[in-house]
Amino acid sequence: MSLTEETQNQKKSTPPVPEEAVRAVPQEEWEAVAEALLFSAGDSIALVHIAKTLGVDQQTAQQVVEGLAAKYDEQKRGIRIVRAGHAYQMTSRPEYYPYIGQMYKSEAASIHLTDTQLEILAIIAYRQPITKMEIEEIRGVRSDAVVNRLMEYGLIEEKGRLKAPGRPVQFGTTEEFLKFFGIEDLKQMPHLAEAMEDKQAEQAQLSLELADLTIVPETEDEETE
Repeated sequence: MSLTEETQNQKKSTPPVPEEAVRAVPQEEWEAVAEALLFSAGDSIALVHIAKTLGVDQQTAQQVVEGLAAKYDEQKRGIRIVRAGHAYQMTSRPEYYPYIGQMYKSEAASIHLTDTQLEILAIIAYRQPITKMEIEEIRGVRSDAVVNRLMEYGLIEEKGRLKAPGRPVQFGTTEEFLKFFGIEDLKQMPHLAEAMEDKQAEQAQLSLELADLTIVPETEDEETE
């Protein structure tokens, strides 16, 4: 047998090296791992995924994340952990948005909703899933432009189609909607009107503070028949 043949046979008989398994997370590192997950995600993470990664049940994972969030609040950190439904996300604190806006010199730090947009958003929130036609029946005017803009903002999304002629699209609120108004789930909807009023006041104050940075969007003819 030649040296080349012998080398090839050795390669064939050599078993593949198994990938190193991820070690189980020790209890003393649960918070640190949860923090790393939230930081690296850049978006919300479902509680079930956090629990699976930590190797614990969802109730334990929730206690870990909320304990971490409480520490951030106690230390008055520049970031916080917010809950949206059955998910969590690491975000900047609202009181520091003006400084973030100043750094980026853009209007991306906040979404400015018009009274018309808030009105239609409230209709969708309370009556979801709802079609454009049903929204227009309530308001008495066309709402296509506003609905499209709310979708661009990520506050509403398609939830399915109505079992009726034409199969019209039904709309509902998103997880971003919950975070935008600072509510954890739709069970807090009775407080939505107050949250919307607070959001209007917050937007007005932010506009004053960022007068030299905020770009005022052009007024759209959103209610044209």
